[in-house]
Amino acid sequence: LHAQKCVLDERDHTRSDFELWTPRWGSSRRDASICILGASTSYWRRSPLAPCFVGDSFAPPSTRTHLCECSISDYECDEGFWRNDYGECVLDGADPEQPHGCRDGTEYEGRSGYRRMAQTQCTNGLDLMRPVQRLCGRAGGVHANAYVLDAPIADIQYFANSPHMVVRTDTGKVHVSLDEGSKWTVLPAPDYAEHTPTEFLSIIRHPYFEDYAYFVPRDGKTALYTDDEARTTRVLHLPSVPALHPPLRFHPEYPDWLLFMGKCTDPQCSAQGFVSRDHGLHWDTIHGALGPAGCAFLRTDRAHKPHRQSIACARHIDTGGDVVVSTDWFRTEHTLVSNATDFAIFGEFLLVSQDADDGRALTMHVSSDGHTSSVAQFPGDAHTMDPAYTVLEPAAGFEYTDSNGHTHTTPGSGLMMHVTKSISPGSEWGTLYTSNSNGTYYRQSLEYVNRDESGLVDFERIRGLEGIALANVVSNAQSAHNGTPKRLQSMVTLDGGARWHYLRVDGATPCSQTAPQSGSCALHLHGYTEVSDPENIYSAKGAIGLVMGVGNVGPHLTHIGQASTYLSTNGGVSWTQVRKGPMWHEFGDHGALLIVADRIHPVSVVEYSLDRGSSWLTLQLPSEAQHVRVDVLTTSPDSTSRKFVLFGQANGRNVIVGLDFSGAQPRACVFNADSTEGDFELFSPQTMDANQCLLGRQVEYYRRKPRAMCSVGEEFRSVRQLAHICECTKYDYECNHNFVRETLSDGSLGKCVLIEGMSAPRTNCTQGTKDYFIIEAAYRKIPQSICRNGLVLDRPTEVWCPGKARSVAIFWSIVLPVVFLTLAYVAYKRWRDQYPYLRLEDIGTAVRPALRNLHAQRPTGLIQQLQPIFTTALSTFSAVAGAARESTLWAVDKAAPYLPHAIQRWSYEHPPRWGAQSLDGRSRHTIRGSNLSRFTYHPLSTNEAAGRVFGSHELQDEYDEVEAGFNHFLDDERDETEQDARVVDRQVLFANAEFSDEEDV
Repeated sequence: LHAQKCVLDERDHTRSDFELWTPRWGSSRRDASICILGASTSYWRRSPLAPCFVGDSFAPPSTRTHLCECSISDYECDEGFWRNDYGECVLDGADPEQPHGCRDGTEYEGRSGYRRMAQTQCTNGLDLMRPVQRLCGRAGGVHANAYVLDAPIADIQYFANSPHMVVRTDTGKVHVSLDEGSKWTVLPAPDYAEHTPTEFLSIIRHPYFEDYAYFVPRDGKTALYTDDEARTTRVLHLPSVPALHPPLRFHPEYPDWLLFMGKCTDPQCSAQGFVSRDHGLHWDTIHGALGPAGCAFLRTDRAHKPHRQSIACARHIDTGGDVVVSTDWFRTEHTLVSNATDFAIFGEFLLVSQDADDGRALTMHVSSDGHTSSVAQFPGDAHTMDPAYTVLEPAAGFEYTDSNGHTHTTPGSGLMMHVTKSISPGSEWGTLYTSNSNGTYYRQSLEYVNRDESGLVDFERIRGLEGIALANVVSNAQSAHNGTPKRLQSMVTLDGGARWHYLRVDGATPCSQTAPQSGSCALHLHGYTEVSDPENIYSAKGAIGLVMGVGNVGPHLTHIGQASTYLSTNGGVSWTQVRKGPMWHEFGDHGALLIVADRIHPVSVVEYSLDRGSSWLTLQLPSEAQHVRVDVLTTSPDSTSRKFVLFGQANGRNVIVGLDFSGAQPRACVFNADSTEGDFELFSPQTMDANQCLLGRQVEYYRRKPRAMCSVGEEFRSVRQLAHICECTKYDYECNHNFVRETLSDGSLGKCVLIEGMSAPRTNCTQGTKDYFIIEAAYRKIPQSICRNGLVLDRPTEVWCPGKARSVAIFWSIVLPVVFLTLAYVAYKRWRDQYPYLRLEDIGTAVRPALRNLHAQRPTGLIQQLQPIFTTALSTFSAVAGAARESTLWAVDKAAPYLPHAIQRWSYEHPPRWGAQSLDGRSRHTIRGSNLSRFTYHPLSTNEAAGRVFGSHELQDEYDEVEAGFNHFLDDERDETEQDARVVDRQVLFANAEFSDEEDV
């Protein structure tokens, strides 16, 4: 291509075919060169316009190095400091060089946190090693930073397992913190994009891929998203303006599969559906107007039965709507439920409500695969329910480790549904129903459960523990319907809703003497309908067994201004007052850290406890947040962090305060599962009567001891240890459909009895091919229980279908005797053929000498103990069997003349021993000639044989004549056929009988 070889001239670049190239951060020469360890390196390379070739023998010339000015990249964090996501070196806990007795708020000179790298060659520039002035409080590891917002907070979102969080204000502005609230910035705009939105309608975190979040604009079709926890953003082009909330729906396995609900042109429809399989690069329209539920992927992290591409949509029709399902991106579809009003996915269940009774009731359909559905049945065999309802998220199964180190998963709970019974303003309440494991049969769990006008229900599960939940009930439902203010009482369930108890307070209370252990003297807590942060109302997943709430002790819940703050350390079984007055509260560091702030009055400090509320310390808020009225106090959803965020109004400004307690406990806790002397203890949930078997198992959790002065750390994960699988007891069962517990005066667990006028669940005779139907028991096992053996209360009853029992009885009454007699006859014939002369008494005669011989050998041990039993049993069997046989043969023999010929022949071949009218059966058998080679004739008795053959009553001296007659008969008939022998034989047997003409006598 080029004949000339390139020439390098390092002195005169204009005469050189090579250029000097320096790596830079950008494409322009004005961009800074890349400095590595304080030096920038330049390389010679051929100029792109030089008409020459380099050649294989070219040796790269030496590079040129330029020293750089020092920057932050030339420094590393000093000992005791760590680099946060902003690239800054910050203290990790308390500063060990803080002067002793340093007063909070005063300054001292301390280390900067940086040190210069040993390999760097940089000169001049930034000097980060100079000492800095530090505040004594902050250097102690506990401090607060304030940041002023433009408007009140509308939404707060944490990224899972990350210090990153985002906040949206009422004006639509989004702010980002990469260190859990200590420092805030505006949401970064995407690179190489123009006219990106700055005001957003909502923030949608991806429920399955934790690094993703989507920022939906208030106007326009350009959205932003992040796939790196809000470090950077990218553009997502939407096919339409968003319509429903949330407008985006996600797939659990493919982050690029998106569903979008946009506005449609038809004013009657709620939304138009779109689907993308390449993360918004292309959108396909889902044809047809959609209802308020829109579309959703049926596959979830808990629902694995639906097809991977299954999508359900609520079609809008003028007269109602249909819920349709497609597995091929809506090239085809099938209707799952017609005339549907709404659908939702909870856990592994798809729920579809269907209009019934002209809108005055609903029918609920439940599906787990998207292809078939079953109608939910409520008490009274009702297939409908009231039109206002709230489905409560079902509890998922928990992972635990057994004694062998194997990991298992407990079964999840069925569905819980709150059906509104009263919708009068100010007196809204309903009934809480729990389902069986497949969500089809519902039983009443708790009546008069409180709700508000927006449909929120006072029900909350205790995080981290199975089967425990709190609810508020309306104790004056009837009077509240007439305008009296609702009086709420709090109750707790420890077994998934099977039983409910009032909250018990430890220590003396004003009413403990007048109304102990009852709802009129119990703890009542403000619930879900009165909170601003619904993430952690009472408990947190990381703080095992700790439950905190605001309420009062008495007959019912009073105004929040009269409440105090209570803490339970055993999962809600018993409670203790820890602070006077109502407090915002949060858990941190896996429950090792408790934070509270006044809920009513402005504050300048927050309080915290390091020993589960036994003692309290204070943290001064910064000057920007003095006298702040707190609206929100929150932390990471799992409460494993030691950083918190407080939001409120101070001096007319909206401020957000980051609270950092990282240095409150400098020492890290030491976990040792093989010792009880360490910093951790084992906690096991228990019932109200201190029984540690809950839901069929005893589970143990590791948590920090309350007096251990150390920090747990975010990396710690409390492993559930399965200590014991319990036997089933009555506490592992709940009442079945159409059954209810008896109310006993002593408060003990009553029996499950049928509701008046109802019947137990049962199948019918038209289902399947079985001849019986099944009536279910009064009890059913709690879906979450894994108990084994023990008490069985859920065994159903099998009942014959009408007419089947009679036909089956007739059939077997005929078949069984025939089969028995046939088998008995075959067995007897074989036995007779093998032992033609052996009788039952002969068996006894043969066995007795052997037994006497065995007895003479004086056996010992087990043989000696069994010998008399065996002997007695054999003798008894021999006597009974012989008597039964001979009685039967005697009766048939007596009736032989009046029976058919076939039975007469059988009777003749099987004569009895008692009063027989015929010869001995063994003689007859040989006379018939079936085995002549073994023939031997031995009559039973000389006189008896003569009398039977000749009919003579004079039996003396006739034996010779009888013997001569039989010898003559045998000589004459030896060559005859078997039929002739039978004829002669019959003549001998029935000498005086009359025979039909058909028999050849």
